[in-house]
Amino acid sequence: MSALRRRWQSATAFLDRRFGFHRVANAVWAAVSVALLCGLASVWRGQDSNWDLRNYHLYNAHAWLTDRLATDLAPAQLQSYFVPWLDVPYFLAAQHWPKLTAMVLGMWHGLAFALVAGIGWLALAGRADRARLAPLLALAGCLSAVFLSELGTTMGDNTTAVFVLAAVLMVLQATRREHVSWHWWLAGVVLGLGVSLKLTNAVYALALGVAVLSGPWSWTLRIQRAAALTATTTATIALVAGPWLWRMWRQFDNPLFPQFNGWFQAPLAIPVSVADQRWLPSGVIEAALRPIKFTINPFLVSEVPLLQVIWAVLYLLAIAAVLAWFLRRRAGGNRQDMAVNAPARLLLVFFAVAFVTWLAVFSIHRYLAVLELLAPLVLWLLAERVFAPALAARVAKCAIAATIAVTLVGSWLTGWGNWGHAGWTGTAFQVEVPKMDQPAQSTVLLVGTEPQAWRIAFLPAAAAYASVGSNLPESAHYADVIRARIAARPGPVYAMVPADVDNRMEKRRARLAQINAWAARLGLDRGDCGLLRKVARNRRADVLVGDGRCRMTTRADESGSNVAMANRALAETAVQTLARYGLLMEPGRCRVHAASIGAEAVPYQWCPVERPAH
Repeated sequence: MSALRRRWQSATAFLDRRFGFHRVANAVWAAVSVALLCGLASVWRGQDSNWDLRNYHLYNAHAWLTDRLATDLAPAQLQSYFVPWLDVPYFLAAQHWPKLTAMVLGMWHGLAFALVAGIGWLALAGRADRARLAPLLALAGCLSAVFLSELGTTMGDNTTAVFVLAAVLMVLQATRREHVSWHWWLAGVVLGLGVSLKLTNAVYALALGVAVLSGPWSWTLRIQRAAALTATTTATIALVAGPWLWRMWRQFDNPLFPQFNGWFQAPLAIPVSVADQRWLPSGVIEAALRPIKFTINPFLVSEVPLLQVIWAVLYLLAIAAVLAWFLRRRAGGNRQDMAVNAPARLLLVFFAVAFVTWLAVFSIHRYLAVLELLAPLVLWLLAERVFAPALAARVAKCAIAATIAVTLVGSWLTGWGNWGHAGWTGTAFQVEVPKMDQPAQSTVLLVGTEPQAWRIAFLPAAAAYASVGSNLPESAHYADVIRARIAARPGPVYAMVPADVDNRMEKRRARLAQINAWAARLGLDRGDCGLLRKVARNRRADVLVGDGRCRMTTRADESGSNVAMANRALAETAVQTLARYGLLMEPGRCRVHAASIGAEAVPYQWCPVERPAH
């Protein structure tokens, strides 16, 4: 036994000298632990039910898998034609293993920790404590508002952040090579994947290219490295996203339809950019103050309050760092003292260019997922440029600790930046299918801007689905195409209209369902059900008996009169929308059908529509 121990110690000592075995082993354990914690947190948060999921994440995957591009017309509104590759794995897995899917998705998001720690390891080169500091700064990044709010969701920012961070890590690793190495080419492939899966990541591709051009090398080497990165990124986008964009071009005369239609002039949409400009700063002064202002008022850049104080701190530190550099240079400071190692230099340039580009193009908070993961590390690097070494560490630690505390408290007070979660059930998505005569000849119109397209995956596939009065900037030709498609299908026409939900009643039903489940496990739903009846009396519920079992349910007199009035109002609004297309609908003929995402009820109204008069 002692001989085996000696051999093991000898082998690990060799590996430690040659490869840093214990350091690598510790890093792997930390990465696995954080990934598992993120996976468990994803399951704890519940079934994902965010707006984008209900609008296009499920539909786009379903439409691609079943080739519905020529059959449907924008049922998921203007988001109907985003590149669908990122949504396909979730769509296929979540229908069968919802909790496992959430666990895997959360673990994937947790990989960001290891990548940020690796970036920190390179950017903090020269520090004796970087093996301890890099993972702590990475963990602080994972406690950012955007990352926590999107953990385990399908919104894509956390998911594709892994690709962007991996590309940044490879580029920083490649800076230590004298020539253009395979790291640059592989970084371009990974970055291209991130952009292909979510086109908003083009901001980071631009920033990384500029960062490489700012590197501390000769201009020849800068151009060679930037060219290698750009060429492989572009080629990857062409291979991965290119087929879809080409199909959009052939179908709609706009590869990004309906985005940027001011350039492409596709006939189905009016010629506008369709960028969501409500978040953009109104001028240069507002843009200059934006980090301070959206720290105070998160609703400037997000529908959900994501309190992230670190942006104000970074902004002030960045100004101080520029002033400190300028003063040192005027005072004739030692260039060596003012220098920054190559990985840190590239990281700071990447961060600054990405933020400025984000501010000019989007100014939507959740698109900052990559930068918020890197923010504590960047804060530390900036503090080192402003303060003396001993003071810089204290300032950075206090600032990071304070921003994390404020973010966590703010997230707790605002429901953890909840984009939409529901309780777990055995089936992630359920839709009550209405009676549809001649589905192969029928047309279903999704009316309004509420997200409804997710239900299409569970409705008759033979029908054609289209949106009217949606957020897609319809042209007059769009209305003509709607009428032409209705005329081409002689069967019935239906309207899918949102339905109201009595949240109080839904929560009550969910609680009764939990009690019924526990009663079944404990065998209290058999026999005379005395205990269950007593509980029902205390909760003002009825007990129904069927198949030899009892279950509690809401009382028949708990009517949904307010819900009925709300549904009537929604149907009447739909009547006005349909009238613009020459279509008639009687609100009294609408019927409410059940649908749910996890334990969250998302019912809808199904209404017969009369064809336009000729």
